Amino acid sequence: MIQNMNQEAFLGELKQACCTADWQLRYYQALARRYTRIDYWLKAFLGLSALCGAVVAGTPEYRLTGACIAGGSAFVLANVLPIFKWDTIVYGLRAEEQDWTRIFQGYEEIISFNQISNREEMLVQEFQRIKELQKAATLNDRVLPKSQALLNKFEGDIREFYNLDPQK
Repeated sequence: MIQNMNQEAFLGELKQACCTADWQLRYYQALARRYTRIDYWLKAFLGLSALCGAVVAGTPEYRLTGACIAGGSAFVLANVLPIFKWDTIVYGLRAEEQDWTRIFQGYEEIISFNQISNREEMLVQEFQRIKELQKAATLNDRVLPKSQALLNKFEGDIREFYNLDPQK
């Protein structure tokens, strides 16, 4: 399919793929940042409350209250978060971000190389390799949260950044 394209059609396809990769990269960067921040503060809060509960449990008047606070915090950290696969979500978003970073950088390298060299067969092969990476990234089996509002926001940003038609 790509080998039969003329140079202009190939560049159009390449730029469209680069825009899509940039869009997905920005989306997963934002989600990964959001969930990493939530993960950090959630675990910090649970750890601090467990520590405070342990300190309070050391006083005779509030021994039971402190033990409940410390035990409840430890229970949430050890049992509730794994039920929701919290760490899988956080690390999955980071992995998606890394995948889309590689894809986006691959497309940018092809665009750069196209500007300095005219070796079409090598460009097409590299484009197909990156396209396969992109297919693998979209077909992964990670169950991650989605944010349609965030996707739409970044789609608008990408269309504005690359001067694309807002109707598409």
